[in-house]
Amino acid sequence: MAITGINHTKTPEPDILITGGRVIDPERGLDGPYDVAIAGTRISSVEPTGNPAPAARTIDASGLLVVPGLIDVHVHAAGNLRKAVGEETVLPPDLVGVHAGVTTILDAGSTGAYNVAGFLNYAASHARTRTLGMVNAGVLGIFRVPEIREPEDVDHHATVAAIRLRPDVLKGVKVRMVSPAIIEMGIDLPRAAKAMAQAADARLMVHVGDILQGHTIAASLAPRLLREVLTAGDIVTHSFSRHVGALLAGDDLIEEALEAKRNGVVFDVGVGRNNFNFDAAKKILDQGLTPDTLGSDVTAGSRITPTHSLTESMGKVMSLGLSLEKTLDMVTCAPAKALGIQKETGTLEPGRTADISLLEEIRGDWIYRDADGAANRGDVAIIPRIAIRAGELMPLDFGPRPWGWLPESAS
Repeated sequence: MAITGINHTKTPEPDILITGGRVIDPERGLDGPYDVAIAGTRISSVEPTGNPAPAARTIDASGLLVVPGLIDVHVHAAGNLRKAVGEETVLPPDLVGVHAGVTTILDAGSTGAYNVAGFLNYAASHARTRTLGMVNAGVLGIFRVPEIREPEDVDHHATVAAIRLRPDVLKGVKVRMVSPAIIEMGIDLPRAAKAMAQAADARLMVHVGDILQGHTIAASLAPRLLREVLTAGDIVTHSFSRHVGALLAGDDLIEEALEAKRNGVVFDVGVGRNNFNFDAAKKILDQGLTPDTLGSDVTAGSRITPTHSLTESMGKVMSLGLSLEKTLDMVTCAPAKALGIQKETGTLEPGRTADISLLEEIRGDWIYRDADGAANRGDVAIIPRIAIRAGELMPLDFGPRPWGWLPESAS
Protein backbone atom coordinates (compact mmCIF):
# COMPACT_ATOMS: atom_id res chain seq x y z
CA MET A 1 0.00 0.00 0.00
CA ALA A 2 1.34 3.41 -0.91
CA ILE A 3 0.01 6.94 -0.91
CA THR A 4 1.56 9.26 -3.44
CA GLY A 5 2.14 12.93 -2.91
CA ILE A 6 0.14 15.78 -4.33
CA ASN A 7 -0.10 15.94 -8.12
CA HIS A 8 -0.21 19.67 -8.97
CA THR A 9 -2.36 19.73 -12.09
CA LYS A 10 -4.94 22.16 -13.38
CA THR A 11 -7.69 19.54 -12.96
CA PRO A 12 -7.43 18.39 -9.34
CA GLU A 13 -10.51 16.17 -9.40
CA PRO A 14 -10.73 13.55 -8.18
CA ASP A 15 -9.02 14.56 -4.98
CA ILE A 16 -8.33 10.94 -4.00
CA LEU A 17 -8.16 7.83 -6.16
CA ILE A 18 -8.06 4.39 -4.52
CA THR A 19 -6.74 1.82 -6.96
CA GLY A 20 -5.45 -1.74 -6.97
CA GLY A 21 -7.66 -3.10 -4.18
CA ARG A 22 -10.46 -5.65 -4.01
CA VAL A 23 -13.62 -3.56 -3.74
CA ILE A 24 -16.50 -5.24 -1.89
CA ASP A 25 -19.80 -3.41 -1.58
CA PRO A 26 -22.50 -5.80 -0.29
CA GLU A 27 -25.29 -3.32 -1.00
CA ARG A 28 -24.39 -2.98 -4.68
CA GLY A 29 -23.15 -6.53 -5.19
CA LEU A 30 -19.65 -5.40 -6.13
CA ASP A 31 -16.68 -7.68 -5.56
CA GLY A 32 -13.60 -7.22 -7.66
CA PRO A 33 -10.94 -4.80 -8.91
CA TYR A 34 -12.37 -1.29 -9.06
CA ASP A 35 -11.02 2.22 -8.82
CA VAL A 36 -12.82 4.41 -6.29
CA ALA A 37 -12.60 8.17 -6.83
CA ILE A 38 -13.39 10.83 -4.23
CA ALA A 39 -14.16 14.47 -4.97
CA GLY A 40 -14.42 16.63 -1.87
CA THR A 41 -16.52 14.78 0.71
CA ARG A 42 -18.29 12.53 -1.80
CA ILE A 43 -17.60 9.38 -3.77
CA SER A 44 -17.45 10.54 -7.38
CA SER A 45 -17.07 7.23 -9.22
CA VAL A 46 -16.51 3.51 -8.85
CA GLU A 47 -15.23 2.04 -12.09
CA PRO A 48 -13.51 -1.20 -13.13
CA THR A 49 -9.77 -0.83 -12.80
CA GLY A 50 -8.38 0.45 -16.07
CA ASN A 51 -7.00 3.82 -17.02
CA PRO A 52 -8.08 6.18 -14.24
CA ALA A 53 -7.84 9.92 -14.59
CA PRO A 54 -5.05 11.67 -12.67
CA ALA A 55 -5.84 12.50 -9.08
CA ALA A 56 -4.39 14.87 -6.52
CA ARG A 57 -3.61 11.87 -4.33
CA THR A 58 -3.51 8.20 -5.23
CA ILE A 59 -3.77 5.35 -2.76
CA ASP A 60 -2.34 2.05 -3.94
CA ALA A 61 -4.58 -0.48 -2.18
CA SER A 62 -2.93 -3.57 -3.63
CA GLY A 63 -3.59 -6.55 -1.36
CA LEU A 64 -6.29 -4.71 0.59
CA LEU A 65 -10.07 -4.81 0.83
CA VAL A 66 -11.78 -1.53 -0.06
CA VAL A 67 -15.22 -1.44 1.56
CA PRO A 68 -17.86 1.06 2.67
CA GLY A 69 -16.85 2.74 5.92
CA LEU A 70 -17.31 0.30 8.79
CA ILE A 71 -20.23 0.94 11.14
CA ASP A 72 -20.10 -0.26 14.75
CA VAL A 73 -23.69 -0.35 15.95
CA HIS A 74 -22.81 -0.97 19.61
CA VAL A 75 -20.02 0.84 21.45
CA HIS A 76 -19.68 2.82 24.66
CA ALA A 77 -17.85 5.92 23.57
CA ALA A 78 -19.18 8.96 25.39
CA GLY A 79 -15.69 10.18 26.27
CA ASN A 80 -15.06 10.81 29.95
CA LEU A 81 -18.62 11.80 30.80
CA ARG A 82 -18.97 8.84 33.09
CA LYS A 83 -17.12 8.67 36.40
CA ALA A 84 -14.25 6.20 36.39
CA VAL A 85 -15.11 2.85 37.93
CA GLY A 86 -12.29 0.37 37.48
CA GLU A 87 -12.04 -0.72 33.85
CA GLU A 88 -15.63 0.00 32.96
CA THR A 89 -15.23 3.57 31.75
CA VAL A 90 -16.41 4.49 28.28
CA LEU A 91 -14.03 5.54 25.53
CA PRO A 92 -13.35 8.57 23.33
CA PRO A 93 -15.30 8.15 20.07
CA ASP A 94 -12.34 8.36 17.71
CA LEU A 95 -10.37 5.67 19.55
CA VAL A 96 -12.96 3.06 18.53
CA GLY A 97 -13.96 5.03 15.44
CA VAL A 98 -11.72 6.41 12.72
CA HIS A 99 -8.49 5.53 14.54
CA ALA A 100 -9.68 1.89 14.48
CA GLY A 101 -10.72 1.93 10.82
CA VAL A 102 -14.40 2.57 11.68
CA THR A 103 -16.17 5.62 10.25
CA THR A 104 -19.51 5.48 12.12
CA ILE A 105 -20.29 4.41 15.68
CA LEU A 106 -23.43 4.19 17.77
CA ASP A 107 -23.03 4.76 21.49
CA ALA A 108 -25.48 2.29 23.02
CA GLY A 109 -26.93 4.16 25.95
CA SER A 110 -23.95 5.42 27.92
CA THR A 111 -25.97 8.51 28.85
CA GLY A 112 -29.61 9.09 29.74
CA ALA A 113 -32.00 12.00 29.49
CA TYR A 114 -30.36 13.94 32.34
CA ASN A 115 -26.80 13.83 31.02
CA VAL A 116 -27.11 13.19 27.27
CA ALA A 117 -26.36 16.86 26.58
CA GLY A 118 -22.76 16.15 27.52
CA PHE A 119 -22.61 13.37 24.94
CA LEU A 120 -24.14 15.62 22.29
CA ASN A 121 -22.12 18.76 22.99
CA TYR A 122 -18.80 17.19 23.93
CA ALA A 123 -18.26 13.66 22.64
CA ALA A 124 -20.29 13.60 19.43
CA SER A 125 -19.70 17.17 18.30
CA HIS A 126 -15.91 17.01 18.68
CA ALA A 127 -15.36 13.58 17.10
CA ARG A 128 -13.98 13.05 13.59
CA THR A 129 -16.00 9.83 13.56
CA ARG A 130 -19.71 10.03 12.72
CA THR A 131 -20.92 9.55 16.28
CA LEU A 132 -24.54 8.62 16.94
CA GLY A 133 -26.21 7.51 20.16
CA MET A 134 -29.08 5.81 21.92
CA VAL A 135 -30.54 7.48 25.01
CA ASN A 136 -30.55 5.11 27.97
CA ALA A 137 -33.98 4.44 29.43
CA GLY A 138 -32.40 5.20 32.81
CA VAL A 139 -32.12 8.96 33.28
CA LEU A 140 -28.39 8.87 34.15
CA GLY A 141 -27.37 6.12 31.75
CA ILE A 142 -24.48 3.96 32.89
CA PHE A 143 -23.13 6.75 35.07
CA ARG A 144 -24.33 4.26 37.65
CA VAL A 145 -24.91 0.54 37.20
CA PRO A 146 -27.54 -0.78 37.36
CA GLU A 147 -29.02 2.30 35.75
CA ILE A 148 -32.67 1.43 36.55
CA ARG A 149 -33.58 0.24 40.00
CA GLU A 150 -37.15 1.50 40.28
CA PRO A 151 -39.76 3.14 38.02
CA GLU A 152 -38.68 6.62 39.12
CA ASP A 153 -35.37 6.11 37.29
CA VAL A 154 -37.27 6.46 33.99
CA ASP A 155 -38.41 9.89 32.79
CA HIS A 156 -40.64 9.49 29.75
CA HIS A 157 -40.99 13.18 28.87
CA ALA A 158 -37.32 14.08 29.29
CA THR A 159 -36.17 11.11 27.19
CA VAL A 160 -38.61 11.85 24.37
CA ALA A 161 -37.67 15.54 24.42
CA ALA A 162 -33.96 14.73 24.13
CA ILE A 163 -34.43 12.52 21.06
CA ARG A 164 -36.78 15.00 19.41
CA LEU A 165 -34.22 17.75 19.96
CA ARG A 166 -31.42 15.93 18.06
CA PRO A 167 -32.85 13.10 15.94
CA ASP A 168 -29.87 13.49 13.61
CA VAL A 169 -27.64 12.08 16.38
CA LEU A 170 -29.95 10.32 18.81
CA LYS A 171 -31.44 7.28 17.12
CA GLY A 172 -33.56 5.75 19.86
CA VAL A 173 -33.83 4.33 23.36
CA LYS A 174 -31.61 1.65 24.93
CA VAL A 175 -32.83 -0.55 27.78
CA ARG A 176 -31.15 -3.47 29.53
CA MET A 177 -33.30 -6.42 30.58
CA VAL A 178 -31.30 -7.03 33.75
CA SER A 179 -31.79 -7.14 37.51
CA PRO A 180 -32.96 -5.42 39.60
CA ALA A 181 -35.09 -3.54 37.07
CA ILE A 182 -36.80 -6.62 35.65
CA ILE A 183 -37.51 -7.93 39.14
CA GLU A 184 -39.08 -4.62 40.13
CA MET A 185 -40.87 -3.80 36.86
CA GLY A 186 -41.17 -7.02 34.83
CA ILE A 187 -42.50 -6.58 31.30
CA ASP A 188 -43.39 -2.97 32.16
CA LEU A 189 -39.68 -2.12 31.82
CA PRO A 190 -39.38 -2.74 28.06
CA ARG A 191 -42.91 -1.43 27.55
CA ALA A 192 -41.92 1.88 29.14
CA ALA A 193 -38.82 2.05 26.93
CA LYS A 194 -40.87 1.19 23.84
CA ALA A 195 -43.39 3.90 24.68
CA MET A 196 -40.58 6.47 24.79
CA ALA A 197 -39.15 5.25 21.49
CA GLN A 198 -42.55 5.38 19.80
CA ALA A 199 -43.30 8.85 21.12
CA ALA A 200 -39.98 10.05 19.73
CA ASP A 201 -40.55 8.26 16.40
CA ALA A 202 -37.38 6.26 17.01
CA ARG A 203 -36.21 2.70 17.52
CA LEU A 204 -35.66 0.63 20.65
CA MET A 205 -32.48 -1.31 21.40
CA VAL A 206 -32.80 -4.03 24.04
CA HIS A 207 -29.96 -5.78 25.86
CA VAL A 208 -31.03 -9.39 26.49
CA GLY A 209 -29.38 -11.72 28.99
CA ASP A 210 -29.08 -11.18 32.73
CA ILE A 211 -25.79 -12.00 34.43
CA LEU A 212 -27.55 -12.44 37.77
CA GLN A 213 -28.40 -16.10 38.20
CA GLY A 214 -30.84 -17.86 40.50
CA HIS A 215 -34.13 -16.43 39.23
CA THR A 216 -36.35 -17.24 36.25
CA ILE A 217 -37.77 -13.78 35.61
CA ALA A 218 -35.41 -12.95 32.73
CA ALA A 219 -36.13 -16.27 30.99
CA SER A 220 -39.88 -15.80 31.28
CA LEU A 221 -39.70 -12.24 29.94
CA ALA A 222 -37.62 -12.94 26.83
CA PRO A 223 -40.41 -14.58 24.77
CA ARG A 224 -42.87 -11.87 25.82
CA LEU A 225 -40.39 -9.14 24.90
CA LEU A 226 -40.02 -10.55 21.38
CA ARG A 227 -43.71 -11.31 20.94
CA GLU A 228 -45.45 -8.40 22.68
CA VAL A 229 -43.09 -5.40 22.68
CA LEU A 230 -40.64 -5.32 19.80
CA THR A 231 -41.66 -4.33 16.28
CA ALA A 232 -39.91 -3.95 12.93
CA GLY A 233 -36.77 -1.84 13.21
CA ASP A 234 -36.18 -2.46 16.91
CA ILE A 235 -32.81 -4.00 17.80
CA VAL A 236 -31.98 -6.95 20.04
CA THR A 237 -28.35 -6.89 21.13
CA HIS A 238 -26.20 -9.69 22.62
CA SER A 239 -27.70 -12.32 20.34
CA PHE A 240 -24.90 -14.79 21.19
CA SER A 241 -25.18 -14.44 24.98
CA ARG A 242 -25.34 -17.56 27.14
CA HIS A 243 -27.03 -15.71 30.01
CA VAL A 244 -30.54 -16.37 31.23
CA GLY A 245 -33.07 -14.25 29.38
CA ALA A 246 -31.14 -14.18 26.10
CA LEU A 247 -32.16 -16.18 23.03
CA LEU A 248 -31.51 -19.70 24.32
CA ALA A 249 -33.75 -21.71 26.62
CA GLY A 250 -31.35 -24.45 27.60
CA ASP A 251 -29.93 -25.61 24.27
CA ASP A 252 -32.90 -24.44 22.22
CA LEU A 253 -33.43 -21.15 20.42
CA ILE A 254 -36.67 -19.64 21.66
CA GLU A 255 -39.19 -19.80 18.83
CA GLU A 256 -40.16 -16.16 19.24
CA ALA A 257 -36.69 -15.13 18.03
CA LEU A 258 -37.15 -16.47 14.52
CA GLU A 259 -40.66 -15.02 14.34
CA ALA A 260 -39.37 -11.61 15.46
CA LYS A 261 -36.64 -11.72 12.80
CA ARG A 262 -39.24 -12.52 10.14
CA ASN A 263 -41.22 -9.51 11.38
CA GLY A 264 -38.28 -7.15 10.89
CA VAL A 265 -36.66 -7.04 14.33
CA VAL A 266 -32.90 -6.53 13.94
CA PHE A 267 -30.56 -8.89 15.82
CA ASP A 268 -27.12 -7.59 16.77
CA VAL A 269 -24.18 -9.68 18.01
CA GLY A 270 -23.00 -7.14 20.60
CA VAL A 271 -19.77 -8.96 21.48
CA GLY A 272 -18.73 -7.09 24.61
CA ARG A 273 -17.00 -8.26 27.74
CA ASN A 274 -19.62 -10.61 29.20
CA ASN A 275 -22.15 -11.32 26.49
CA PHE A 276 -20.57 -13.44 23.76
CA ASN A 277 -20.23 -17.21 24.02
CA PHE A 278 -19.01 -19.52 21.25
CA ASP A 279 -21.11 -22.48 22.36
CA ALA A 280 -24.27 -20.36 22.45
CA ALA A 281 -23.39 -18.82 19.07
CA LYS A 282 -23.01 -22.22 17.42
CA LYS A 283 -26.35 -23.42 18.77
CA ILE A 284 -28.13 -20.28 17.61
CA LEU A 285 -26.57 -20.36 14.15
CA ASP A 286 -27.31 -24.08 13.78
CA GLN A 287 -30.97 -23.42 14.60
CA GLY A 288 -31.35 -20.87 11.85
CA LEU A 289 -30.80 -17.41 13.32
CA THR A 290 -27.95 -15.37 11.89
CA PRO A 291 -27.68 -11.88 13.40
CA ASP A 292 -28.14 -8.90 11.11
CA THR A 293 -25.46 -6.60 12.52
CA LEU A 294 -22.13 -7.00 14.29
CA GLY A 295 -21.63 -4.51 17.10
CA SER A 296 -18.46 -4.83 19.16
CA ASP A 297 -19.78 -3.41 22.46
CA VAL A 298 -16.29 -2.07 23.07
CA THR A 299 -15.67 -0.41 26.43
CA ALA A 300 -12.39 0.55 28.06
CA GLY A 301 -12.32 -2.86 29.70
CA SER A 302 -13.40 -4.98 26.73
CA ARG A 303 -10.92 -3.20 24.46
CA ILE A 304 -8.23 -4.83 26.58
CA THR A 305 -9.98 -8.21 26.59
CA PRO A 306 -11.83 -10.05 25.11
CA THR A 307 -13.36 -7.81 22.39
CA HIS A 308 -10.40 -5.61 21.38
CA SER A 309 -11.95 -4.05 18.25
CA LEU A 310 -14.65 -4.27 15.61
CA THR A 311 -12.20 -5.78 13.14
CA GLU A 312 -11.24 -8.50 15.62
CA SER A 313 -14.96 -9.10 16.19
CA MET A 314 -15.24 -9.65 12.43
CA GLY A 315 -12.62 -12.39 12.60
CA LYS A 316 -14.37 -13.84 15.62
CA VAL A 317 -17.69 -14.38 13.83
CA MET A 318 -15.89 -15.58 10.71
CA SER A 319 -14.32 -18.29 12.88
CA LEU A 320 -17.90 -19.52 13.38
CA GLY A 321 -18.32 -20.03 9.64
CA LEU A 322 -19.74 -16.69 8.50
CA SER A 323 -18.35 -15.63 5.13
CA LEU A 324 -16.32 -12.49 4.57
CA GLU A 325 -19.12 -11.11 2.42
CA LYS A 326 -21.80 -11.73 5.08
CA THR A 327 -19.59 -10.29 7.79
CA LEU A 328 -18.96 -7.14 5.76
CA ASP A 329 -22.71 -6.78 5.23
CA MET A 330 -23.12 -6.86 9.04
CA VAL A 331 -20.78 -3.88 9.47
CA THR A 332 -21.71 -1.76 6.44
CA CYS A 333 -25.10 -1.69 4.71
CA ALA A 334 -27.09 -3.65 7.33
CA PRO A 335 -26.30 -1.28 10.24
CA ALA A 336 -26.77 1.74 7.96
CA LYS A 337 -30.31 0.56 7.28
CA ALA A 338 -30.88 -0.33 10.93
CA LEU A 339 -29.99 3.23 11.95
CA GLY A 340 -31.78 4.92 9.07
CA ILE A 341 -28.60 6.44 7.62
CA GLN A 342 -28.46 4.38 4.42
CA LYS A 343 -28.79 7.52 2.27
CA GLU A 344 -25.57 8.83 3.81
CA THR A 345 -23.30 5.82 4.19
CA GLY A 346 -23.11 2.01 4.11
CA THR A 347 -22.35 1.75 0.38
CA LEU A 348 -19.83 3.01 -2.16
CA GLU A 349 -22.48 4.38 -4.49
CA PRO A 350 -21.33 7.58 -6.20
CA GLY A 351 -22.81 10.64 -4.55
CA ARG A 352 -22.71 9.17 -1.04
CA THR A 353 -20.46 10.51 1.67
CA ALA A 354 -16.90 9.28 1.12
CA ASP A 355 -16.76 6.99 4.16
CA ILE A 356 -14.41 4.17 3.19
CA SER A 357 -12.42 1.56 5.12
CA LEU A 358 -9.34 -0.18 3.79
CA LEU A 359 -8.78 -3.51 5.50
CA GLU A 360 -6.26 -6.32 5.28
CA GLU A 361 -7.31 -9.97 5.35
CA ILE A 362 -4.51 -12.04 6.84
CA ARG A 363 -4.49 -15.82 6.64
CA GLY A 364 -3.11 -17.81 9.55
CA ASP A 365 -4.01 -19.89 12.55
CA TRP A 366 -5.72 -17.43 14.87
CA ILE A 367 -7.20 -17.85 18.34
CA TYR A 368 -10.37 -15.97 19.27
CA ARG A 369 -11.77 -15.94 22.79
CA ASP A 370 -15.25 -15.46 24.22
CA ALA A 371 -16.42 -13.93 27.49
CA ASP A 372 -15.60 -17.13 29.38
CA GLY A 373 -12.11 -17.46 27.93
CA ALA A 374 -13.06 -20.34 25.63
CA ALA A 375 -11.10 -20.40 22.38
CA ASN A 376 -12.22 -20.82 18.80
CA ARG A 377 -9.73 -21.19 15.98
CA GLY A 378 -10.05 -19.25 12.75
CA ASP A 379 -7.97 -18.99 9.60
CA VAL A 380 -8.69 -15.31 8.87
CA ALA A 381 -7.85 -12.12 10.73
CA ILE A 382 -9.07 -8.69 9.64
CA ILE A 383 -7.08 -5.60 10.53
CA PRO A 384 -7.63 -1.91 9.64
CA ARG A 385 -5.24 -0.09 7.35
CA ILE A 386 -6.91 3.23 6.48
CA ALA A 387 -10.15 4.98 7.30
CA ILE A 388 -11.44 7.76 5.08
CA ARG A 389 -14.17 9.84 6.72
CA ALA A 390 -16.04 12.31 4.52
CA GLY A 391 -13.13 12.38 2.09
CA GLU A 392 -10.38 12.85 4.70
CA LEU A 393 -7.71 10.29 5.53
CA MET A 394 -7.66 9.53 9.24
CA PRO A 395 -4.63 8.45 11.29
CA LEU A 396 -4.72 4.88 12.54
CA ASP A 397 -4.07 3.92 16.16
CA PHE A 398 -1.39 1.33 16.96
CA GLY A 399 -4.04 -1.13 18.14
CA PRO A 400 -5.39 -2.52 21.41
CA ARG A 401 -2.88 -5.32 21.90
CA PRO A 402 0.83 -4.99 22.72
CA TRP A 403 1.58 -6.12 19.15
CA GLY A 404 -1.14 -4.10 17.41
CA TRP A 405 -4.37 -5.20 15.73
CA LEU A 406 -3.87 -8.91 15.11
CA PRO A 407 -5.52 -11.51 17.38
CA GLU A 408 -3.60 -14.23 19.17
CA SER A 409 -1.65 -16.53 16.90
CA ALA A 410 -1.70 -20.26 17.58
CA SER A 411 1.84 -20.47 16.27
